[in-house]
Amino acid sequence: MRTACWTREQLKALLAAIPSKRNRLMVLVAFCHALRVSEVINLTGADIADGFVNVQRLKGSERTCQPWVKNDDPELSEFEGLLELSRTVGQDQKLFPMTRFGADKLIRRVAKKAGIPSHLAHFHCAKHIRAMLSIKTAGIENVRVYLGHKSIASTGAYLKVTDVQAAQAMAF
Repeated sequence: MRTACWTREQLKALLAAIPSKRNRLMVLVAFCHALRVSEVINLTGADIADGFVNVQRLKGSERTCQPWVKNDDPELSEFEGLLELSRTVGQDQKLFPMTRFGADKLIRRVAKKAGIPSHLAHFHCAKHIRAMLSIKTAGIENVRVYLGHKSIASTGAYLKVTDVQAAQAMAF
């Protein structure tokens, strides 16, 4: 069975393969806040005010308001990039002026450059990896709220593991 999303190492390789600082920040924000491509490209200057990312989630999910992510690993920290961007973009101006198709094309191109398999070369993997990396440590209810899900059943999809993960967990 194939993995459903990037590994942490693949995410870092993907980010490193993105030449544009702004596009790298777009993918990092999508990862940090588990955003769909349409959610991240619709963010405006007003949505990143006061050190928080305020997102109207799509597909019937709740609005979320989350602090900017400062990570010990500078490659996974969005804080400085959002701080810089918040100073230069207008309240009604889009942070990442790109279409869904442009963002997906970017991911396909840089995924190939980063050595990521083609079945993982899609933007939605940013949301999946964030949820899957967090669910065991944060718990399903915290992940549900973070993702803006109304139903725990929606979040339950991130409890799935691959055959390889199951075998590793069961090894003695």
